[in-house]
Amino acid sequence: MYRIALTSEKGGVGKSTLAFNLAGALAGRGPVALVDEDSRVRSCLTWASLAPVPFRVLSPEQAGQGMGNPAYLIVDSEGRPSRDDLGELVRTFDRVLIPCGVSRLEIESTLSLWRALKGQGDAVRVVITKAPPVGRVGQEARDALRAAGVPCLGAVVRRYTAHERAAEGGGLVRDVRDERAGEAWADVQAVAAEVLA
Repeated sequence: MYRIALTSEKGGVGKSTLAFNLAGALAGRGPVALVDEDSRVRSCLTWASLAPVPFRVLSPEQAGQGMGNPAYLIVDSEGRPSRDDLGELVRTFDRVLIPCGVSRLEIESTLSLWRALKGQGDAVRVVITKAPPVGRVGQEARDALRAAGVPCLGAVVRRYTAHERAAEGGGLVRDVRDERAGEAWADVQAVAAEVLA
């Protein structure tokens, strides 16, 4: 089982949105279990209750009772976990993704988190999220973090209305009626391909 955690100290960076859609992208490669540990909102559990998805979404309690034998386990971590909990994720998961928006505050928060986790393992990768669909702002944020020594995925997840529509109706971004849904889904698939590379 390949284990992926998504976590962040900064709210509003698309952590749950990416976890949910990444589970959908990986479902084409094998069985996926997504554990929604974000007890403040439980976004993933809510979205899965609104529309059918090709993977299982579980609460931590349900996961504790057994989740079968998934090829991929994705954990949408608690919002703003302690540094100790973050360190545990880095030590026990195959990949820990830290979504990061493109604003200065989001980048500084990600740099601070990276410095705290540096040296605890090689699992961490930052993924730029909520980048404007036009221009190179997302790529520039990624490149700035890389220049500071932060390992970042090459894929950038752009902020399309399709993500918001998917969140409103549940289900995956690829399934919403939106002219940019295909581009939004391509971003998620690019993340999935890099995570497994």
